[in-house]
Amino acid sequence: MKKYFITGLIILLPVALTLAIVLFIFNLLTEPFVGIVRNILAHYNLFQSGFLFLSTDQIQQYFSKLIILMLLFFLTVGLGFLARWFFVHYFIRMWEYVLHRIPFIRSVYKTSQDVIKTIFTTETNSFKQVVLVPFPSSETWAIGLVTKENLPPVGKSQKPLIAVFVPTTPNPTSGFLMLFKEDDLVFLDMKVEDALKYVISCGVIVSPFNPILKARGQATNEGNAIQHEQ
Repeated sequence: MKKYFITGLIILLPVALTLAIVLFIFNLLTEPFVGIVRNILAHYNLFQSGFLFLSTDQIQQYFSKLIILMLLFFLTVGLGFLARWFFVHYFIRMWEYVLHRIPFIRSVYKTSQDVIKTIFTTETNSFKQVVLVPFPSSETWAIGLVTKENLPPVGKSQKPLIAVFVPTTPNPTSGFLMLFKEDDLVFLDMKVEDALKYVISCGVIVSPFNPILKARGQATNEGNAIQHEQ
């Protein structure tokens, strides 16, 4: 019998202690405001009758505490959200302020921001066409994005050049800007977004590499851009 009693105490005491602590905190937080909430309930004639074995005063007391606890919970969440939002935005502003004051770093940071906005802003139309370029050698191919066409010829070449940005993987914000003759490029029937997904995923997310004529590729991308703007 003694062993059973001790075993029962071991099971019940933690539960009783937990309930006592919870009730203590519950009363500590709600007791100062119970009078205010009860007056509001009485003013609107709410909970003016008992229920089962609970009297009217008990009903009002319990509901007042429950309402106070819910209001305190939402108030705490709201304060936490505002504090976190203010802290995060304040930290970001301070971080950018510091970076913009460092001579060399500010140029790199500003350039990186511009590249990221150019690549990931959906409204941008900076990249005109997806192409395959012979890079880093004539025996291999890499995904490129046409940025500018009809550039003046350089050296012995009399043909206009095309500027192509070749992004690196998995970070497409860095890469190589190179000039090619049109004959060196393979124009693809691929959206710019799909090309970026291919680069970022290290080739895991693959779209079909369907070669097309240059004029058709430009028309397709311009049509997609117009549809997106609409």
